[in-house]
Amino acid sequence: MKFTVNKKYDRLEFNNYHIYNNNRGEKGGGNKIYEGFFKCKLVHNNMFSVIIPDLIYIKTAEDTFLWFQFYSFLPNHLSKFSSEEIMGIVDVDIAFGHTLRIVFSKKGHVKNFPDQSNLFQCEIYGPDDLLEYSTGCGKIIDETPYIKLYHHTLPDIKVLIENSSYYKGSLWNFQGTKKLKSICYSYFTSLDKIIQEQDLLAIAMSSDGTINLVLDITLEPISIKVYRESTSNRTATLEQYIDSTIIMNNHIWMHKHDTNEYVYYEVCSSFIYRVGLDIQTDLPFNDSIISRVENVMTPDYVVLGDAATKLGLLAPFDEEFTTHVFKIEPFDGVETNILDFWFDNSNKDLYTDKKITPPKFE
Repeated sequence: MKFTVNKKYDRLEFNNYHIYNNNRGEKGGGNKIYEGFFKCKLVHNNMFSVIIPDLIYIKTAEDTFLWFQFYSFLPNHLSKFSSEEIMGIVDVDIAFGHTLRIVFSKKGHVKNFPDQSNLFQCEIYGPDDLLEYSTGCGKIIDETPYIKLYHHTLPDIKVLIENSSYYKGSLWNFQGTKKLKSICYSYFTSLDKIIQEQDLLAIAMSSDGTINLVLDITLEPISIKVYRESTSNRTATLEQYIDSTIIMNNHIWMHKHDTNEYVYYEVCSSFIYRVGLDIQTDLPFNDSIISRVENVMTPDYVVLGDAATKLGLLAPFDEEFTTHVFKIEPFDGVETNILDFWFDNSNKDLYTDKKITPPKFE
């Protein structure tokens, strides 16, 4: 049976269906070194801290770049040789089993952003054909990386959006089954088309209103309700370059073997990209560019779900009741960076006193 390998979207494409790859790390890391950039955050739970990736990109010109969607990552390794020589390593899984090793240092710190992230110049160790696995393109605007994303809707709704020059904030939560009363979202995706049922599943939608998850260790299947949708309602597409500092982190699953010796983190619904807004407000755009505006909400936490438990597996979808969270360390407007902060605050409780603002539901 004939199919096409889509390296961009980590899938095999047949005439009537797509198969998305779920195997991670099987090809290991490559030895070719690329000069790139690594945008990341430092987060804490009540037991430990970890650096979570936000954006990985390689410049193609002074103001343009290619970026790589990632699906899972390993805990970071940091080394301090002197006050000026601090180095970090994060291994990140991208499409078709390839793993990128991100090597960054204090000397490569570029700046901190309003979303509490740090930007570092870095070395990326990857395969010889790494650029073929890039998910999309981006632009540098006012020293900030913007990435190209898509919004899929009906043709008449597309016309309304184009004529108004804004996206209305959606009251639906990540799962698409509960309405919010403290925040709304504009939803985008890295997928340039929604044409198969499997594409809907990739953005947490389904024609029958359910998706299936699997518990770690026991491999027990868990079905959850999601937004019921059809590909016929997603035939018209808008393209936008979006300020990466207004895109919320997707929630995270923690996976561990039954020995608890090996841990890795999986990004929940990697193909979904959300911008949080004040309730009942809109997200404007100009010339297909979406920038930070006053009503953008900057989150202070990320859900952390233990994929070995039912509550943990459901946690990224059911934000209303979960207590499984990472709290984000604030870096906007401060002189330090993640690497200095890590060693300056080792063995401190950086979780308990941090206040967060989880969404409220109807």
